[in-house]
Amino acid sequence: MKILTNLHDKNKLDDLLKVADGIILGDAKYAKTLTSDFGSDTINLIEKIYEAKKEVFVLLNRVFTDKELDSIKPYILSLPVDKITGFMGADLGLIDTFKTLNIEHKFIYNPETLLTNDEDFNDLSSEGIMGAFVSKEITLEDILEIGQLKKYKMFYFGHGHMSMFYSKRPMLKTFNDHRGLDNYLHDDKTLTLTEERRLNEAYPVLEDDAGTHVFRGTVFNSFKVIEPLKTVVDYFIVDTLFMDDDYAYKLIPMYKNNDFDLQLITDYKQTLHDGFLFDESTIKGEKND
Repeated sequence: MKILTNLHDKNKLDDLLKVADGIILGDAKYAKTLTSDFGSDTINLIEKIYEAKKEVFVLLNRVFTDKELDSIKPYILSLPVDKITGFMGADLGLIDTFKTLNIEHKFIYNPETLLTNDEDFNDLSSEGIMGAFVSKEITLEDILEIGQLKKYKMFYFGHGHMSMFYSKRPMLKTFNDHRGLDNYLHDDKTLTLTEERRLNEAYPVLEDDAGTHVFRGTVFNSFKVIEPLKTVVDYFIVDTLFMDDDYAYKLIPMYKNNDFDLQLITDYKQTLHDGFLFDESTIKGEKND
């Protein structure tokens, strides 16, 4: 099992390459919830990661309009594709674009929560793509069953703040427009939302170029189940959107060595949760009979 993470500061890349098997990058025009958009430095970072014999993945995780899809092809062609392991996309329309470029084998489908059984997970195996993300909102038992029946690479969101809500509307901008203020909240990763009836959990809120996002306040983790996950998961994602590169540098070895120091979680003032790894989810949030 290989562990991938994102990057906040290009000056921290060398440190991350000592512990991670690959780095996830992206451009804000084509991706959402990025830690950083490195602009013209992206190609240099790809070259450096490749030279270090590590893997590079590029995010294309927006839901695109037809017009936006037309701009994907020139963007891909502007990158050193031969040095990129894969592209992570949420829009099925991307597959045709990758086929026209004869690189469908580099496409990874990530609909976040939709692939909850082996039939859905393997549905695109005939398209020749690299793999897909299994849902992060199913039980460990289901993940292991799907993994045993997988027909291509399995990717898994294993650690980080889970997305709860996404809208393409810039809601914070609308809020500030209503108050006659500049949109100073855009791309601010320190914002949280607290519900009146749930004062014990503050939900991170982020408005980026792709829209508005709300995340769970607690951090999803896979500490208790990392050993069985290693038997089926090909790529395990450590997402550090609201943390930093030092956090990833200290956390990744814990997963690799199965040696967990919860002091790191305390230092970052985090609360962990197990998601649905041990309990099935239902519409009403009750356990199934």
